[in-house]
Amino acid sequence: MGMVALCRRIGSAFMVTWGKYGEVSRFAQEHEISRQWVYREAKEVASVLEGTRTRQEIERLQSEVSDLREQVTQLQQRLSVAVVLDDEKQTEFACVGQGSGVTLPQCNLLLDVLIPGKPLSVASLGRRTQAAGQKSGPLLEVFDEYTRPLVRDGAGDEIYVSAPVLMVVEQESLCWVCGHLSTEVSGAAWSQEFARLPNLEQLARDGGMGLSKGVALENAQRQEQGRELIVDQGDHFHALFKGGVGLRKAERRAGKALAEAEAAQQAVQACARQGQAQTAAAIRAHHAWKKAEQAMDAWQATEGVWQQTKDALPLVTPDGTLNTRANAEAVLQETLPQLPDSDFAKTKRQLQRPEMLNYLDRVQDQLAKLPFAQEVTQAAVRQEALRRRPQLLKGENAKAAALRGVMLACAVVLGKSGEAGQQAVTAVREIFRRAYRASSLVECLNSVLRMQQAQHRKMTQGMLNLKRLYWNCHTFRTGRRRGANPYQRLGVPWPQGMRWWDVLKLTPEQLREKLSTAKTAA
Repeated sequence: MGMVALCRRIGSAFMVTWGKYGEVSRFAQEHEISRQWVYREAKEVASVLEGTRTRQEIERLQSEVSDLREQVTQLQQRLSVAVVLDDEKQTEFACVGQGSGVTLPQCNLLLDVLIPGKPLSVASLGRRTQAAGQKSGPLLEVFDEYTRPLVRDGAGDEIYVSAPVLMVVEQESLCWVCGHLSTEVSGAAWSQEFARLPNLEQLARDGGMGLSKGVALENAQRQEQGRELIVDQGDHFHALFKGGVGLRKAERRAGKALAEAEAAQQAVQACARQGQAQTAAAIRAHHAWKKAEQAMDAWQATEGVWQQTKDALPLVTPDGTLNTRANAEAVLQETLPQLPDSDFAKTKRQLQRPEMLNYLDRVQDQLAKLPFAQEVTQAAVRQEALRRRPQLLKGENAKAAALRGVMLACAVVLGKSGEAGQQAVTAVREIFRRAYRASSLVECLNSVLRMQQAQHRKMTQGMLNLKRLYWNCHTFRTGRRRGANPYQRLGVPWPQGMRWWDVLKLTPEQLREKLSTAKTAA
């Protein structure tokens, strides 16, 4: 039928274009159609042969193809960066949030921004993070088999959430090695924690009695066993912080006295403008200015003495020499009595404790054990001390020139010693770098718990385990530790490309096998 219609349209076009008079009518009668239909079919054939409609249709189709290709390209680009927020991905999101201190309602709110109306409920996220916390405990036990023997320098503290949490952080790697809820903060509880760290050499701590007794109990056991004792290092951070508070009190008193003196002086000037007697106002102004001068002098004197006190504590003294206990104690004996008890009583008590300078004794012991000639060790120590005080080497004065000469002499001695000199420099630099005198690093981890504490009524051991596992597996983004996680910094064999969420999917046996394989490959 289609072929017949096609042939008839061609015939219509022929009759209209080349037919004689009357042939269009006969053609229409033969095919039982009207003459107007013949002319219409002839026009359609002419239009098709001209090609305008065909070209328009081709152009339209080509335009549609181009638009579809552009849409496909855009969809492929979006697909390459798209993340499917299924139930597993939402669970991971919530676990990371809980590990870093974000609450579950906040996680739910953020997920609702990404997938409006489709995120898991707060209760569902809570059940999933709780399950992750329960799974974290056995995994941490596997990691603890590797981490605890590697801990040499630790910082301890306790933080109170629903119950006390005993915290220990390895200082060099910032690895969170202990984090347990405890029914008590006692020496016995802390001694049990320290017993799990067989190679712990130094512990930096604040003035808590439980920590102090715990170190003493552990050292008593080590002494009975003939093992090396833990160096009990008092925390400088809290002591210096309290001292700064005392200095600011003296500053505020001086500022208040100065403001009162200025007000009294303005009163004298007001009396003069008003033609009133100035005697009483002038006397009050005189006493106020005298009091302000005394307050300013006291503040400046206190500031100078406090600066001398602080300069007595670092490993390297302000003149670029290695500090010792004898030198620090001599300075403290001179400066501490000059600080007023009203502002510095607690600081003075803390700085007078013997354990505040134990780290200096440890450095001296470590330097004495180095297997190098005495002059080589001394040159390396002097060079490293001056390297840590670069401001002493700058300038054109005689002292700076002399110290630059000392640096040159040390370089000559170390250079003539060859490889031993380079090894001495590396060993001394490592000893200096690990001379920790504060427990402030553990406060970094405490801040993570305080975010949880501020928004939740209680802290479970499972939540602690989840936070601890996340912290130790997360990669540092800045600082000298960047590009590695705490476990890697401590020396735990880490499988290439393994992420925190990958760890959480493993069983303890699978994790132990992966760590063993990574250790063998290393």
